Parts: sequence; structure tokens; C-alpha cells
Amino acid sequence: MSQTQEVINTGGRTIRVYRQHRRSVVMKTTPVGLVLFIPLRMSLKNAQLQTFITKALAQIGDQVVVENAPEVTSPAQLRAMVNTWAERVGVEPTRVSIREMFRKWGSCSRKGSISLNTALCRVPHELAEYVICHELVHLIEFNHGKGFKTLMDEHMPDWPAREKALDAWMAGGTLD
Repeated sequence: MSQTQEVINTGGRTIRVYRQHRRSVVMKTTPVGLVLFIPLRMSLKNAQLQTFITKALAQIGDQVVVENAPEVTSPAQLRAMVNTWAERVGVEPTRVSIREMFRKWGSCSRKGSISLNTALCRVPHELAEYVICHELVHLIEFNHGKGFKTLMDEHMPDWPAREKALDAWMAGGTLD
């Protein structure tokens, strides 16, 4: 788990730095922006780290969610969307939390708890709806198999297009 968080600005980009018990250095694009995982005692001024960051930024190019994108949906509106879609899908989540997540837009537990990424507040409304519907359907089907896809088709027939649009938004922060 991450020990500390720092923020650096380099190459016109904001990068969240997490120090961890690890040996390697990893940079990832996530729904909340660029994240760099480094060993606990590594200096941010380390020449090898600076070279790694420069090369990683060049490789990533423009494929980063704009971390300063305006909020288009409030957390309260996300919760209201969960209630609306839960009724449509016919499920009742036991808990809904909105928190920062690095790897996912949302998740659900077998106990009925739904977690949504805070970054959903910055994506277009229809893409947030897709993630919410997706997670609520998981309360019925806990995998991505045929049953899951059938339920998604039933409740949100255009879900494949929304899924692709979310991937495109993640790659550039816009929907063109």
C-alpha cells in the first residue's frame, strides 16, 4: 500500500508520487491522472528517476486524463444516479462510497457495496451512468460473462458504445 503522497510538476504535467515498499519505479495513467510509484527512500532528484520520468512522459504522450477537467457531476448527483439505476436494475446496494481509485472507475463487493471513483465527477454524464449501471449489474452477475452482457443489453442497450467512449475519454480527456 502507498506510504506517502507527493505531487510534482514536470513537463507541464502533474504527477502524483507514491512512496512504497518496492524496488522498481512505475508510472501509470489512471482515472485520476498520472501516478508514479517509487521506493520509499528514493530521492525525487535521482538522475535515473528523472530519466525514467522523461522517457515515460514521452511514451505516454497525450494519453492522460486531464486531472483539472471541470466537475460536471457532483458526488450527490452520482449518488442520485445510483439510486435511479438501482431501481431500474432491481438491486439495492448496501453501501455506496465515492473515493479516489487508481485502477478502476468502480467496483462492487459480494456484500452489495458499490465504490465509485471520484474521477466520475469529471466525465460526461452518460459515461458515469455506464459505470454505475455496470457496477449495479455486478450485484446480480459477478463476472463479465454472457449473463452479465445480457443484463447490460437489457438495461443499457448502448453500453458497448459508452464503454468505448469512456476508453476514448480516458485517452484524451475529451469526446470528439
